[in-house]
Amino acid sequence: MEDEIKKLLEENLKLTGEIHKMVKSIKSYMFWQNVWSFLKILIIVVPIVIGIIYLPPLLKGVFQQYKSLLGGGDGLNLESGSGNPLESLLKGSGGMVPAELEKYLPR
Repeated sequence: MEDEIKKLLEENLKLTGEIHKMVKSIKSYMFWQNVWSFLKILIIVVPIVIGIIYLPPLLKGVFQQYKSLLGGGDGLNLESGSGNPLESLLKGSGGMVPAELEKYLPR
């Protein structure tokens, strides 16, 4: 009976050692997965933040160039701070009087 218990304990110890090795490798795998997921998030977020910070001053010059090409920019008001340049286009009628606009409305 004692030999049987001793044999079972040795087998249990051997299996516990194998389980410990597996848990160690799984723990290492999970650590590297966390590192890579953090890096992926950084790869996505950092360029967006940099774009938000540095692109508006660069694009302002580009919009001013196009504004001068399109006839002084009477339609687009980019420096007014309204937020949406299309909003300023939609507010105006494009130089048409209401009678001319009524021709194009569905009846």
